[in-house]
Amino acid sequence: MYIRALKRLFGYAHVLLGLAVAGQFVASPTYDVATSSDVWDAISFAMAVGTATALVISLVRIREVGKLPDWRATTMLIAAACLFLLFFRLWLGWEVYDSEETPPWEIRLLLWYAIDVLFVIVSVTVGRYLLRTATSQAGG
Repeated sequence: MYIRALKRLFGYAHVLLGLAVAGQFVASPTYDVATSSDVWDAISFAMAVGTATALVISLVRIREVGKLPDWRATTMLIAAACLFLLFFRLWLGWEVYDSEETPPWEIRLLLWYAIDVLFVIVSVTVGRYLLRTATSQAGG
C-alpha cells in the first residue's frame, strides 16, 4: 500500500517536473536573460533530484525484469544513464564548482538544449511507468 502511494507520488512528481522543464524551455526565450537564468537555477536543483531518481527507478525496473530481455526497461535505463552523466557533468562542472574545464558558451548552450529535451522525455516516461505500475498493483 505504501509502495503504491510512493509510486503515485513520484510518478506525478516526474510528470509535473518534465512538463515544468518543457514549459520553461519553450518560454525562456520570451523574457530577459537574468530572469531566465534565475528560473533555470531554481529548476536545476529539481532536475538534479529528478535525474538521480530516474536513474535509480530505471535500475530497479531492470532488476524487476530479471533475466528476460525487456527493450523498454533497457532503453529507459540507457536514456536515464545518459541524462545522469550529461546533466551532472555540465551542472557540477559549470554551475556548482565553476570549473575551468567547461566548454565554450555556444557548446554549453547546445548541451543544455539536449539535456533539457532528454530530461523531459526521461522524466515523463519514468513518471508514466510509475503511475502505470501503481495502477496495476491496485487491482492485484
